[in-house]
Amino acid sequence: PTMNIRYFCAVLLSVFSFTCFSQIVYSENFGTGCSTGTTATSFGWTNTNTGANQATPNIWYVSAAERGMGAGVCGAGCGGTNSRTLHLGTGPLAYGDLGASYLESSAFICAILGLCSGTDKRIESPVINCTGVSSIPFTFEYIENGEGTNDNGTVWYSANGGGTWSLLDDSPKTTICGSGQGLWTARNLTLPASANNNPNVKIGFRWVNNANGVGTDPSFAIDNIVIGTAVLGVTMREMNVICSGDDAVINWSTQTETNSDKFILYRSEDTKNWREIGQIPSNTNSSNVNFYSFTDNDNSSEVSYYYISQFDMDGKETSYEILPRENCKTTEQVIVFPNPTNKEVNISYYSKEINRIQFYSMDGRLVYDFDNQDGTTSVRLIPKLQTGKYIVHIFSSDEIEISKIEIV
Repeated sequence: PTMNIRYFCAVLLSVFSFTCFSQIVYSENFGTGCSTGTTATSFGWTNTNTGANQATPNIWYVSAAERGMGAGVCGAGCGGTNSRTLHLGTGPLAYGDLGASYLESSAFICAILGLCSGTDKRIESPVINCTGVSSIPFTFEYIENGEGTNDNGTVWYSANGGGTWSLLDDSPKTTICGSGQGLWTARNLTLPASANNNPNVKIGFRWVNNANGVGTDPSFAIDNIVIGTAVLGVTMREMNVICSGDDAVINWSTQTETNSDKFILYRSEDTKNWREIGQIPSNTNSSNVNFYSFTDNDNSSEVSYYYISQFDMDGKETSYEILPRENCKTTEQVIVFPNPTNKEVNISYYSKEINRIQFYSMDGRLVYDFDNQDGTTSVRLIPKLQTGKYIVHIFSSDEIEISKIEIV
């Protein structure tokens, strides 16, 4: 299942960095293309049954049926750039690859319909050669829900090519941000010392559900796995979209650039169908702050979405998060100000009452929850949060608006 949530940003998007690895140990983003129903074993990973599996267990897929959206963005199905992910979905005798949506059958359903979904499977990476590397960072993005430890995803590690395995991480359940969807969340780990200078490392992701008829989507999905020592390539400082008269202006800046060739900008009205609208050459190699800007004169649609892809000289592509912009001729739905702020936050909804406001950290944790019992269209808050960047969910009676803010 998928759910589209409208995004409106009148404020500067939070500063973030993307790091390119020139001497990576291992990285995997699973490529692009919807390819619904492609099993993870067809993609070069190994499936191991780590416990009891009933007649119609859930299985591991690689496809954009659960699309990689980037940390801080709600999950979605095929569409847009069709970024594939590794995810746990229903087997072909049940409903097939619906993304990170699992079958949790009850004993009754098992007996009457023959859909018996008890699952215990680990999907395992190819062998990773960590020779010459120590204190090895391991990062990935994921969504996960289930039912406590009964229906649960975990991260595993092997120091001997898959001969034996140990539990590395029981990652926290991620935030639910739509109907059966999760909020993509970044997870930062370090491999055990036994991985140092080890040519036979493997990682794995295990899913267990006990078929008691109780559980909540999503199951478990993983994207953008990176293992290794970082060497800075392009570090993005900030990105935003603003109005200049009736035109939309996309601005961005970089802190450093190494081996960078160009930026290509894309535009969409529905986040599914994208078209290139322009290219800007980069500064190739620079340790200074560089500023870029592109003006889009086409504001015929009510809402436009933009994203920027950066290309290295060797053709490697890095795509940054989607930037939403309401038509510059219309009124903003939600305004969050001032931004950045060191104390007070004001939130105004143009035409609807605000029912609830939630602040999430960039790793997906709910850190502030405000119930607006007064039902006003404007709210003044002093959330007393630590310095950093936060995702703000503003709830009305029938939709969620999402913005970002920085506390300084």
